This record gives sequence, structure tokens and C-alpha cells, in this order.
Amino acid sequence: MTAREQLLQQALALSPADQVFLARSLADHLLARTVPETEESAGSVDGQLLLELRQRSAAYQSGQTTSQVAADVLNDLRKCQASESPD
Repeated sequence: MTAREQLLQQALALSPADQVFLARSLADHLLARTVPETEESAGSVDGQLLLELRQRSAAYQSGQTTSQVAADVLNDLRKCQASESPD
């Protein structure tokens, strides 16, 4: 078993609460380590997406916004599309 596989097995053996803590900590770490915007990436789709991701993540982490269940969001979008489509 590789070191990565061992680490994964250790993480999976944690309690659900500890797994959530670990996942959030890793996500925060990865967001913090993303490449900062440069002149070359400014205005690019990747740069804009990264900026949006950072802003939304910061808003969620600070409590300025809340999350929504993906299924609920998709259902709302389907309803909007159905009401807009010509019959």
C-alpha cells in the first residue's frame, strides 16, 4: 500500500465530524495555494473563474451567504426553463 493509500485509509477511519473538518481544512488550504492572478491570466476565463471561486468561498466561510442543496437549485432552474419555453 502506498503512502497515499495509507493516508486515505486513515482519513476514512475518522469520525464523520473529523472527516468534514479534514475536508474543509484541505479545501481552504488548496484555495489559499492557488496561483495568484497575473497579468497574463487577468481577464481570462480561468482567472475570472478562480476569482469568483475565491469570492464565493470567502463569503460562505464568513457567513455572508449560505449554501443550497444542488437538487433544489436544479429543480428551480428546470421550472424557470419550463415556464420560459414556448409551447
